Amino acid sequence: MNHLNIYKDLFDNRDEAIIIFNKKFEIIYHNQNLNKIVSNSNKAVFTNLKDIFSEKNIEKIKEKSSLFKQYKSNKYSVIYDNKFLSLKSTFINTNKEQELDFTIISDRSKKQRDLKLKDCVYKIAESSHFVNDLDQLYPLIHKILEEVIYTENFYIATADWDKNIINFPYFIDQYDGRPKSKTIGNGLTEYVLKTGESILVNPDQCERFIKNEKINVQGQKSVDWLGVPLKNNSNETIGAVVVQSYDKKIRFTEEDQKILTFASDQIAMAITRKLDSLEIKKKAYYDQLTGLTNRVLFNDRLNQALHNANREQQNVAVMFVDLDNFKYVNDSMGHTSGDSLLKIIASRLKKCLRKTDTVSRWGGDEFTIILSRIKSMQDISILSNRILNEEFRNVTIDGQDLRITASIGISIYPQDGEDIETLIKNADAAMYKAKEKGKNQFQFFKPKMNKEITERMSNENNLYKAIKNEEFLLLFQPQMDLKTGKIIGFESLVRWNTPDKGILPPYKFIPIAEETNLIIPLGKWIIEQACIQNKKWHDEGFKLTCAVNISAKQFMQSDLLEIIQATLEKTNLNPEYLELELTETILMDDAEKTINVLNKIKEMGVKISIDDFGTGYSSLSYLKKFPIDTLKIDQSFISSIGRDGKEKNVAIANIVIDLGHKLGMKVIAEGVETEQQIKLLKNYACDKIQGYIISEPVNEIEFNLLLDKYIKL
Repeated sequence: MNHLNIYKDLFDNRDEAIIIFNKKFEIIYHNQNLNKIVSNSNKAVFTNLKDIFSEKNIEKIKEKSSLFKQYKSNKYSVIYDNKFLSLKSTFINTNKEQELDFTIISDRSKKQRDLKLKDCVYKIAESSHFVNDLDQLYPLIHKILEEVIYTENFYIATADWDKNIINFPYFIDQYDGRPKSKTIGNGLTEYVLKTGESILVNPDQCERFIKNEKINVQGQKSVDWLGVPLKNNSNETIGAVVVQSYDKKIRFTEEDQKILTFASDQIAMAITRKLDSLEIKKKAYYDQLTGLTNRVLFNDRLNQALHNANREQQNVAVMFVDLDNFKYVNDSMGHTSGDSLLKIIASRLKKCLRKTDTVSRWGGDEFTIILSRIKSMQDISILSNRILNEEFRNVTIDGQDLRITASIGISIYPQDGEDIETLIKNADAAMYKAKEKGKNQFQFFKPKMNKEITERMSNENNLYKAIKNEEFLLLFQPQMDLKTGKIIGFESLVRWNTPDKGILPPYKFIPIAEETNLIIPLGKWIIEQACIQNKKWHDEGFKLTCAVNISAKQFMQSDLLEIIQATLEKTNLNPEYLELELTETILMDDAEKTINVLNKIKEMGVKISIDDFGTGYSSLSYLKKFPIDTLKIDQSFISSIGRDGKEKNVAIANIVIDLGHKLGMKVIAEGVETEQQIKLLKNYACDKIQGYIISEPVNEIEFNLLLDKYIKL
């Protein structure tokens, strides 16, 4: 091969390695570049291929070499020490008739790695379009990166700059578990987040960092730590991607840093795209305040639940939950407190449901729930009781304890409806029935409820016109002094004289008036008409006290005092003959504010009574602070007098009378119907009574007849 010496200089100056060998794998010649490719060897000159290649590669060379197959030339590749080598084999026959293989070896590792990296970037970009959420995207990114870099210990961190929090949504490590979200501190990850720069830290650098107090080491100490920032299109750092090595044999290089940096742009883009997609989806399908599903997603899930229930022959329940008196929270504490309450309620509803169930914010203070695969109606009752009596208790907003109640309506698939609209409508009807029956309870749907809800809607629509057209009238229920047996006053009770349905009782329209705020103008009208009528009787010589019920919404109105003062001036009625009746609930809603308002009312000379005493939740310590003139014993305690087994109610009536007198108040019993009740109330020294034994509520003409009967002037 002396003639090859002529070309030695030419061969040595090539970028590729050149090697000539025979069938025994003996190397006849190789240029200097072979030493660069197999630089891990201590040999300067190689004499046999077996000194260079593994057994597996020798087998491949034997299979692919043109020497053994006597191809003119052939191309193939082998992996050598993590390098991708491309071999071009050419068969040659010398003058000495020696058969040889003339092979040109090219190191295609970088080119191959670049191809893999481009493929990796493409796969990451593609994956963001096909996965549903970030929990699927993160492990997919990890798997894709395995092809271009060592990723046995790999994690992704994200930064919430508004809250100064670092999160670890994906964390794989052979020693450490996934850290919890924490305040951004001085760790290596935080260094990448804060500086927006990639960093490769070896053991020596790590020690210097620690010594200079630049970083706090967290978790197991690694040999090499490589972190690269993730940046959005605005060049803002949104997170970091990190790889670690605990093995001294596996070290990261600047080339690895370049690889991870190159891939990080696409990783950040994929995460940002998915976050944007999730944000759009969240706005489209989730309530922005509570994070619960909205109507659109609720209906979709209910549709799926009904489909599954039909196929599996199972039941599905739809619950309609409406907070009672939520507007009072907004009005008295502000909308921020109202929003806080809704978030708490949403969280507690989610907590008491199964993962297969769905809770949605339907709107305002209304929530809807899907209960799939219902086994028994008892389970629904247990859940409803838990919501009302456990989850909605002990709610504190801005340091103030609130008593939260709700009304729940329930419809069941398939008996109460076979489609979404019908089930929701019937659950809504059942919820309104729960409100009508006193609130803070649940009701299962019954067919007759639809008729009732239709009637209610009709009344609601007509109530607006009724206020304008003054379609109301007052009835008067007399109050009697037990000592004299004379009528000394009356309670004003409103009725709605509708053009088409006749006279409607209060329970048909007062709850609607409360919810629609029409109770404000209606309440003002009642006060004026009661005072006008009472002044008329005063002018006729009957010194009566007129009692007027004040609703919670009326009491909360800032102009209540002005309305009372203006009415007294307009009618010229002596203030001491006007008595305002308030419930215990109104008094205790904001006791300090209530005391202030009541004192101003008392300064006018107007009397104040507590209606339905004994049914609310008054605090006796506050009761003595209220400037109250009269306690009204609720009729539920009076009606049981004379019945067997009701001794406790009789005892309560006696206690209330005694309590009222000791606090300097008059006591009136309502709902009195029998002589036996009158006799007992006289024995207990009750001051006044009202009830059907005297008269039911009557109009002005009928009341005049009662005055002639009971008052002799």
